[in-house]
Amino acid sequence: MDNIRKTLKIIFGDYCPDLILKEKYTEFYLSFDHFIEYAFSNYMCYSLDEIRNIYKMMNDDWCYNINSKQRNYFQILNNFTESILIEENNELYVIFEQLLKWRDVSFYLGEDILTTSYFANLDNLTKYDRKFFSWKSTIFSNNFQLNKILKEGISDNHFHLKGSGPVFDINWINLMNHSNDLNFNLKSFTKEINLRTNINNSPRSSNKELSVLIYKAAYIRFKLFSIIHKCNNNLEIEIDKESNSDESFDIILKSNQLNNEIELLRLELGHEFKFHDDKIIIDYAIPKNIHLQNLNDSLLFFGERKFLYDCFQLIYSEDLNFKSYHYLFHAYINIKSQFRAELIAVNKKIGFGNFLLYQNRKESFINESSIYYNAFINLAVRETKKNCNLLSLELRIAPKENAQILESTIQKFNKLIEKISFASTQLNLNPYELENNPQGSNTNQGIYYVLHFIKEKDKEPNNLNYQSIYCRNYKLRNKIKRQAIAIGRFRESYSSNSKYLKGIDAASSEFAAQPEVFAQAFRYIKNHKVNGKFDHLKETIEAQKMFATYHVGEDFNDIVDGLRAIDDCVNFLNLYAGDRIGHALALGINVEEYYSFKENKMILSSQTLLDNIVWLLSKISQFGIASNRNEVNSLEALYENLYYEIFTKNLDKNNIDSVKNIPYSVYYDSYKLRGDDPYLYFENIDRNVYDIINFSYWDRCRINQSFPTNKNIRNNRLAKFITQQYHFNAKVKLAGEEIKQFNITTSYVELVKMVQYHMLFEFGRKQISIETNPTSNYLIGTFQKYANHPIKIFYNLGLETDPIAISKSPQISVSINTDDQGIFSTSLENEYAFLAISLLKERDNDGKLKYNSAQIYDWLYRIMKMGNNQSFT
Repeated sequence: MDNIRKTLKIIFGDYCPDLILKEKYTEFYLSFDHFIEYAFSNYMCYSLDEIRNIYKMMNDDWCYNINSKQRNYFQILNNFTESILIEENNELYVIFEQLLKWRDVSFYLGEDILTTSYFANLDNLTKYDRKFFSWKSTIFSNNFQLNKILKEGISDNHFHLKGSGPVFDINWINLMNHSNDLNFNLKSFTKEINLRTNINNSPRSSNKELSVLIYKAAYIRFKLFSIIHKCNNNLEIEIDKESNSDESFDIILKSNQLNNEIELLRLELGHEFKFHDDKIIIDYAIPKNIHLQNLNDSLLFFGERKFLYDCFQLIYSEDLNFKSYHYLFHAYINIKSQFRAELIAVNKKIGFGNFLLYQNRKESFINESSIYYNAFINLAVRETKKNCNLLSLELRIAPKENAQILESTIQKFNKLIEKISFASTQLNLNPYELENNPQGSNTNQGIYYVLHFIKEKDKEPNNLNYQSIYCRNYKLRNKIKRQAIAIGRFRESYSSNSKYLKGIDAASSEFAAQPEVFAQAFRYIKNHKVNGKFDHLKETIEAQKMFATYHVGEDFNDIVDGLRAIDDCVNFLNLYAGDRIGHALALGINVEEYYSFKENKMILSSQTLLDNIVWLLSKISQFGIASNRNEVNSLEALYENLYYEIFTKNLDKNNIDSVKNIPYSVYYDSYKLRGDDPYLYFENIDRNVYDIINFSYWDRCRINQSFPTNKNIRNNRLAKFITQQYHFNAKVKLAGEEIKQFNITTSYVELVKMVQYHMLFEFGRKQISIETNPTSNYLIGTFQKYANHPIKIFYNLGLETDPIAISKSPQISVSINTDDQGIFSTSLENEYAFLAISLLKERDNDGKLKYNSAQIYDWLYRIMKMGNNQSFT
């Protein structure tokens, strides 16, 4: 099965569409010379002779149709899906035991090619006339025990609204119907790297332009659809040239003509939707009249699925008239797969930066005023609620710098998700006349918003005067201030919609900004009270508490700065019981495996390395760790060298003597002051910061009153001076940016393991919850399988029965969530299922199954309940 999966990825994902179009094959066509070009990067563990054996097995077995005694490459799809998929009560499921195999292939190629092939082959054998194609975006497993548990009610406490719609599917439908807008929207793509990283080893490989490939796909879809439905059109375009502007000039010259023909097809055959006051045709492949069962939220997918299904039906029935078009259909599938790899995070590259490139592309081809955007947002929420018994759904959106804009944004999203904003005219209903509409209303009950500030790097000018006046992240801090004050004013002024706002967050790359940057804003909002000016006009007086969460410990230079950032969140942002943090991988991943994965070499800035060492030494002291004294001595010596390089060498001569040899404990005291407003330490460091007059509530949040607990640190001149230099000494900032390689020793690993272990229990005692996102964490993090997710380190009650194993877990409150389910092509049910099947396959050191199903479902049930309790509602 593993080799079939790899072969599927080669033939329907990696194989060059231009090569398919040039060869125009009608018979068996994939030569060994072509196959080997792709096999080298997929079959890493096999020799050339072994790959030749796989090629022979593919030809003799996997491509063979036992019923017709014919061979074609599409048959491999059925040889894979026949033991993976099952249809029950008009619903398609993945056989639970095969879920990880399904995930491996469907994540890479997309589900539709597999599901439509499966149905076409099944219906061809049974002579069934299929009418229903509006199944859910992501199909579930047939694990009815798990599904029954989840039907009791679950919560998704980490759901980024704009990353949770069917990102690729809606972009693709839009492009296949409006490819004339393509070039403008592709500009952002062409400036970035190609995210699809599979390399073809062929000397024939050429540079391809994405726009040309998509034009080719739009033409192939149009042509094949016209043939299937016997539409009259005479448009012929050369598509057998290399996909670049120089060679494929014919399709570029005729692109407007192609779009005109597609427009005529849409008007003639396409299904009408009512959108606001207009009648819109979303996709010419959705026919005017369809079975009423299809008139649900997933209707948008009907046309593309029906098109794929029809092509597969003609192939599997061995229609002689369609045989000469097999190559066109194959090329279409491969172009679609390769473009999909630019929008769905399939490239197996770790780190948040890789994900960020995908995230920034999610709306590249969707205009905010279009029906496609409305469908994108609408489906993100409505389909999720329809498919799961959601008690609470937390929508993460970005804040605004104006209360009125924030009000209109939340109002807009409420309208988009409260009821479907586009409806089939087949029902002859206005989209808002939803009482008896199968696409009917869906209340906003259980839905609320959390505003996530965006971590961004300041583009500071390389100017000593600027760097000496403005603190680190000055521009971002001011932006956050404006947004925080806007949130306060929104809560004061717009009570009807402010009730949906339950909390705040900070998201995006952890390398862009540290928790200290958001400290004042978090204190301002968490402690914000509505002033009650108009309470006498209200029936009930509400003072909605604001909770906080924060993306942290997900991506880091060294596991130590991941742990340090988590510690900073608690201390600087004043997180308490009821608050949460997102991801927190650094707190639970295997330290030895992490450093081994990184080959025991960390590449990071001098300032980060200095802060890591000081924080680590302080934690070693705090937790009373007495082992590995030689390593501790080495770290103390490294601290002295780094402090000298960054600070001492760059201080004014008048200050060198007093601060050139300070111990790391004093430096750590200065570190604790980073949660304060930097401008408290800008000028006169001898003044008492507690005596500074505060004119507004924002000003009163300048000092972190909760941390450090020792208030005298703010009277320590050395600590305040180092804080001042850290923020306002241009030379210190520049020296801190120098990149270092830090080599990891065995003793260092042991120290980090012990600090991580102690910190786990310290964190657990604070009753702050952790939002885990299994697929997101698996794709962005460094662990190699779902079963290694640190969630079972955070909490193992029910999963473990050994008292010793239970005692070694801090039993932190955790939840399972989706994060960006559209970009990661997942669902909340599948997040639970991926963990369940991974743990069911987990074996101990003796090769025996580690857990039984009762343990796993008990554990997942407890986590489901904790997730419900974590909700900010």
